[in-house]
Amino acid sequence: MYNLAQNINVLSFRVHTGNISICYRKRETFCNNINYFVKFSKANSVIIRKDTIYHFKDKVFMINNGRFIYKDTNIELPTKTIVTTAERLALSLGLPLNHMEINMFKINPTNFRDILHRLTTLALKDLQIISNNFNQSKQLKYGEIVFETYLKSIAGKGTISSNNTSIRWLNEEDTLQLKAKLFTTSNYQVTIKSMTYEPTEFAQKIFETVFTLIKSIDFEHNELKLMELDFVVPIDILIRIKLRDIMLLLSNCAGYNCGFIIRPVLQDKQYSRVYSVFTSLSSKTRKLLGFLNYDIGSALQTICLKLVENVSLYPLHKQLVDNKYAFRERVMRETNKDMAWVKKELSKVDNIDNMPKRYVKFPTLEAYYYEAKILRKEIINNAEPLLLSRAQEYAKPKYKKVWNEHLNEYDFELNGKKESSIFFFIWTQWERQIRESMMSCFDMPESCHQVHDAIYSKQVVEIQTIESKVLNDTGFEIKISVD
Repeated sequence: MYNLAQNINVLSFRVHTGNISICYRKRETFCNNINYFVKFSKANSVIIRKDTIYHFKDKVFMINNGRFIYKDTNIELPTKTIVTTAERLALSLGLPLNHMEINMFKINPTNFRDILHRLTTLALKDLQIISNNFNQSKQLKYGEIVFETYLKSIAGKGTISSNNTSIRWLNEEDTLQLKAKLFTTSNYQVTIKSMTYEPTEFAQKIFETVFTLIKSIDFEHNELKLMELDFVVPIDILIRIKLRDIMLLLSNCAGYNCGFIIRPVLQDKQYSRVYSVFTSLSSKTRKLLGFLNYDIGSALQTICLKLVENVSLYPLHKQLVDNKYAFRERVMRETNKDMAWVKKELSKVDNIDNMPKRYVKFPTLEAYYYEAKILRKEIINNAEPLLLSRAQEYAKPKYKKVWNEHLNEYDFELNGKKESSIFFFIWTQWERQIRESMMSCFDMPESCHQVHDAIYSKQVVEIQTIESKVLNDTGFEIKISVD
């Protein structure tokens, strides 16, 4: 079997036939231009011009009945005319093709992250962003770095530290200067806040191409025992999911069996919330995957009002707990914003350090912010010692600006912990207790996915059953909604 390294679509693998230097690539060895008898088409095919004698620089060779003839050398030429995506991927992984039929080659995606790196390289080549002028290792490095940076940019808030390995490589080794083409950046503060990255349309095009390549491959089925949090995503569901969520899911792929086996890895280090790839998925994607959302209504406000001595001091928080829909409608009318904006704003206002200037135009939001400042001070002052010490351990640092006369610029000096962050890590420890009580209502609690103030499961459980269990276990009277 000959490896046909098509020069715009396949990584630079060169296999010569016989004992002389014949390479099936343009601009390579033997007669300076092997393209005199091999033509590469845009459709990845190789066309052999047969039964013709060619003269080039006083050398005579011919192609006759599929054989290359030069002096005493007589070599059978490869009959394969198409290099499939799966075979291109196999070549990049250094795997033998072994005379496999076109479109029948299957790849075991046990190490799917590496496969995604290689497919990103192929996409970069197909879009003519990188070429065969780069050696193989640099081509593959570009695929790895571009994929990993993209993945960081779409997970969570998209913040990436300047010390991140991929960012450092782009800053120091990116001879094509792709970083500015692939990402827009914002919100950077020295020592305080990492830069936020957002993929450009150019980056989206690359990963649309990656997904197109994935869809053209048949994957080998794994005999893989599913773990508690594993779930399978068939291709007919995957194609209905938005691109960022597709890449997030596939970056956690552990195998294939009638669909991609997604294995979330939990990050549980803060005594409060846990995070995984499931946390970063959109609510629409979670629903497409067949999960039900058991959501704690107005979780922050419900928890905090249970912890304060006098609820009447916080009338706006009480209104939100009693009827969140009416309260949101009120804010919508005042701000002239849609429901999505209002929900997002109300979810963060209790946890911000400084009031946004725009709030002065919105009476309800302004009053709510000042009420929230008083509320969180009371929560912190009355917090149980263990919860408070944990919160202080994980709270974000606070800095103060100090003028440096020698450097003629401001320095940022550590000045304790942010009050808003301490508050967050207190109430979310109570939130965790509620989530764990909710999970105990399901047949397999360990298979429930935790997402902030909600849990996701494919099992149907009565809302009243969950609410009663939480009240009995924790003393919190919560309202659950299911979507």
